Amino acid sequence: MLRYDYILKIIVKGKCIVNFSISSLYKVIFMKKFKFIELLLLAALLLTLYACAGNIQEKSLEPQASSMFRKGNVEKVEVIVDSAYIRNGNSIDFPVVSTVKKNTILDVGGLVGKWYIIILDNGKVGAIDPKEVKPVVEKPNLQANGTNIKKLTPNEQEMVKLVNGERLKRGLSPLKVDLALSEVARFKSQDMLDNNYFSHYSPTYSSPFEMMKSFGVKYIYAGENIAGNPTVKEAHQSLMNSEGHKKNILNPNFTHIGIGVKEGSKFGKIFTQMFVGR
Repeated sequence: MLRYDYILKIIVKGKCIVNFSISSLYKVIFMKKFKFIELLLLAALLLTLYACAGNIQEKSLEPQASSMFRKGNVEKVEVIVDSAYIRNGNSIDFPVVSTVKKNTILDVGGLVGKWYIIILDNGKVGAIDPKEVKPVVEKPNLQANGTNIKKLTPNEQEMVKLVNGERLKRGLSPLKVDLALSEVARFKSQDMLDNNYFSHYSPTYSSPFEMMKSFGVKYIYAGENIAGNPTVKEAHQSLMNSEGHKKNILNPNFTHIGIGVKEGSKFGKIFTQMFVGR
């Protein structure tokens, strides 16, 4: 008679070990001395063995990475030609409303086609050719980059150095550390840990661009890379092996970076890279 107490299923760290009576199984199969309940039990045993084989072959958790990029709304522009003309419409066929000199900062109210809508001090509104200006943002009150990087954690410092190393190899300017942006990146990494998700869209802060806005971060261009890996070097390598992440790291429009690294995720560490161009 089949001994039911010998049938066990143990799952440890994804591996399943089943202990059963060989002699009982032999009797059931070859001597054909079984009742209906024993047949059901045999079927359950075979299904258990099948499930265990699947558990044993299951792969370990793979590191994850994801990237995102966006061009922000331009709020100000700077005149880059000796004299620029603000017109009544978005082409050179419209009459001139005002003339402005080089290096003048103008407030932007929006876009008409590719032309910027300019709000003048006297309340008048006109349009300016985008070829005559460049977008600018108000510079945050940042310390020297060397001072800022020392205020990052060792993991964050290592990641900044790896990112800038890749840029320098390709003749790109290194990114400056923005401590305010790093603080936002840390909040994002912590939020992913606290709410057990891996995504650019946070249940707490929404998209990375909405998050930057809510923390008062201004930009012309912005991007975000996120990764889950055991070490900084492995995270960096996985990002560089992905075209989207690599584009963010090597984007010539970016000028500043913020890094947030948090321990304790299912991947080992969770990394958030936030980029802005000013």
